Amino acid sequence: MAKSRSLDGSEALVVRPFIQIIFQHGHPNEVGVNGCRVEDVIDVAIDRLLDFQGRNLACDENSEALEHLSLAREALLKRKRRREQQGVTNSQVAHRSLDIGAAVNQ
Repeated sequence: MAKSRSLDGSEALVVRPFIQIIFQHGHPNEVGVNGCRVEDVIDVAIDRLLDFQGRNLACDENSEALEHLSLAREALLKRKRRREQQGVTNSQVAHRSLDIGAAVNQ
């Protein structure tokens, strides 16, 4: 695979021992789906830990990891919603992470 970049300029291909992840590079509407999203990687880890929890490998640490991965997935969903609300979806424009009202009250 030729060296390619994700929309944010980071490497689209991540290779580590025993794992290779190809992240989406280019906008899907323009180049089609050619890789995964961070959310997809989180979902794979969640599925794996849920499998462990359903067998003799269940433990409190797996449960804690599942909780944190779920929080990460929720944070990325919040980011997506804010980008949609602020009209910057499908662009390289940064969104505001804090609501204006929340920032004033802090």
